[in-house]
Amino acid sequence: QHFSMAPGVVVASFVAAGCAAAALADCVVDVGDVSAHVAKQGSSAFRLRILPKGVAPFLNPMIAAPVPETNPSRSASGCSLSSGVGSLTLSDEGVLELLDAGGKTLTRSEPISAGGELVLSSRHGKLYGKGASPQDAQDLTATSARPQVYNRATYTPYYYSTDGYGALGAVEVNRSTGSEMDISYSTTGSKVTWSYPSGALELHLMPAATLAAGTANYYDLTGRPAVLPKYAFGFGVSRWGWESRAYIEDVLQNFKKRGLGLDYIIIDFEWFTNETDYDYEPEGKPYYSDFGWRPELFDEPREQLQEYRRDYHVRVSGIRKARIGNTATLRNITEKGWVLPTAEPGGSYPPDGHYAVGRCLDYSIPAVRAWYADEMRHYTSKDVGGIDFWWNDEGETNYYTFWYMNVAQCDAVHQVDETRRFFSLNRAWSPGMARIGAAVWTGDVNADWKDLGDTPGMMLNWVLGGAPYVGSDIGGFNGETNGPHLARWMQVGVFMPIMRVHSVLWAQAHWPWAFGDAAEAVIKEAIRLRYRLVPYHYSLAHHLYASSANWIKPLAMEFPDDVEAAGIATQWMDGVILVAPVIREDSTKDVYLPSGTSWYAFAAGSGKSFRYQGGRRLTGAASLSEIPAFVRPGAVVPLAGNVLNTDALAGGTLHVEVYGGADGSFDLVEDDSETLGYTTGEKRVVSMHWDDASRQFSWTMTGDFPNAREKASAWLSVTLIEGPTGGVANFRHTDVHAIEATGAILVHPHV
Repeated sequence: QHFSMAPGVVVASFVAAGCAAAALADCVVDVGDVSAHVAKQGSSAFRLRILPKGVAPFLNPMIAAPVPETNPSRSASGCSLSSGVGSLTLSDEGVLELLDAGGKTLTRSEPISAGGELVLSSRHGKLYGKGASPQDAQDLTATSARPQVYNRATYTPYYYSTDGYGALGAVEVNRSTGSEMDISYSTTGSKVTWSYPSGALELHLMPAATLAAGTANYYDLTGRPAVLPKYAFGFGVSRWGWESRAYIEDVLQNFKKRGLGLDYIIIDFEWFTNETDYDYEPEGKPYYSDFGWRPELFDEPREQLQEYRRDYHVRVSGIRKARIGNTATLRNITEKGWVLPTAEPGGSYPPDGHYAVGRCLDYSIPAVRAWYADEMRHYTSKDVGGIDFWWNDEGETNYYTFWYMNVAQCDAVHQVDETRRFFSLNRAWSPGMARIGAAVWTGDVNADWKDLGDTPGMMLNWVLGGAPYVGSDIGGFNGETNGPHLARWMQVGVFMPIMRVHSVLWAQAHWPWAFGDAAEAVIKEAIRLRYRLVPYHYSLAHHLYASSANWIKPLAMEFPDDVEAAGIATQWMDGVILVAPVIREDSTKDVYLPSGTSWYAFAAGSGKSFRYQGGRRLTGAASLSEIPAFVRPGAVVPLAGNVLNTDALAGGTLHVEVYGGADGSFDLVEDDSETLGYTTGEKRVVSMHWDDASRQFSWTMTGDFPNAREKASAWLSVTLIEGPTGGVANFRHTDVHAIEATGAILVHPHV
């Protein structure tokens, strides 16, 4: 057996600003017909590569964290690496051992071989982070997983084990691979086996004592999620079937006159072309337009988009498919070898056949991305008057199609405006996409109560798997919804990262006013609450970027010692807010309040709350307007006033709800809402603190950004909510105070 310090190889690490290369110094142990390479990756991961003789490492686009330029140490028995989170050893016999910072063994491998398996020991650890489909949306843990992307299904090559570590595996994905990566893992309880072909394997291991720490380390490895533009935290509407310019403007006018909040609209096929291409042959159609504007909807695109932004404060997005339909363009890209040999999987999940054969772009080719960016660039305007973000659909042609497609779109945007935040919404995903601003939705769900009920679990599984910004087709894409069903799904959407409706061509569009006065009133209140939560959610997105700390969490992450909470996939933590929406057709609630604390009903500006003891269930009938949500003593939740779009937040007043019974804090983060300035520190942080003993609310402001005086919140008031466990809470309201560099408010006791 031979040991050497390898000079390393250069690999590309995609980041928001483009591509960067890092020279890697590996420690190498030869074991039979393979060599095992180990190195540190970032501050919290170790990388193992198993390479057959003569096989070079492959590019892994999931990884963003650099490799420190520090050499592993050599001992008498093999390689040794250490970091602040733990250590990794690789013996001359090919045995890998991962240890925590205290020296405890977390997992140990069987000797590495060329057999296409890597076997790790396990102490019956539960495995989180697989991703999900409708088949297992309610299961937060897995006994096996195989990475794949399909409509309504994304699975990842990642898990966090409660044995105390995370693992992200990968093998090479080429243009013939299709929608799946040829690797899988499975557990028997005593062993976790990674199975892969006879080629190269890359495995990242991350010591972490908790699910929260493990997920944060994973997000560090794959790239801390970008902060989306502020309008993404508002409400959006989408449908297949926008008929004309007059139709678009009628919808916008209805939202405005009915006092319904709205920040963006998304338009399907009809915005850019004259017909759908589902039945096209490989040669396409000569009249199909791939990169134009359809004049029936956009006869004056720049002027229209400027008008919609000026008069309605609305941004516009258009759909993009990962394929071409025009005959001449297809002939050109086929001659250049730019077409994938694979096609788009048909149907839902599991898939049913394929379509668009011979027309799907291979975005993994740099020349394709450059050409595509050039074709897309004209849609972006440095000022108001262009498409604001992209809605990417039907890109499950390859495991990494959505990633590479987003890289090309991001390049197109930054060629026009290098300071703009990139944002897209995608039907499937691979780990790491969030670092450039790619959000996801859960696919073409059905307009039924089952898919509504599965939505929280889909979101939680996808967040744990590496997609922090998740939305859904509220109301269901396929089929007809009704008033109560749409209202309940809207209430779920209030507390999701992305809140947007969508519907199929032949269904009633999910406009709030289309399902009766009672439903419209409830939906209006849900949208109102969504906008009141924007300062809170936007700050949590900044916290995620700064520390990789998830704000959407399963109860199992927040309460790891609560056995009853562990398997719940219909409730979640939205920061400090426990959300338990009503998702049953019979309008009954089933809420579990974790033990070890008391819980206030989240007032959300209603002026009503009750304090419950934890460790109990709340069940029974719920009115259509009820959204069960709760916070613990010490919660500090900043709310906006009643606004109809995120532009209206500038210079406004914050209404801070403080829940008494414990100290609490919250960092409110504000910036210019649209540029990358926050990545270089252009932001303002108002650190709020509640001291329960002295009944004092105080704050300290740090940082700044251009035009903060006009764009940031200018005033705040405090509402103290407190009461005995098992009783109705009292409310104490303060006067409005200017947000200066520092401040303090004494809240007098309720008399």
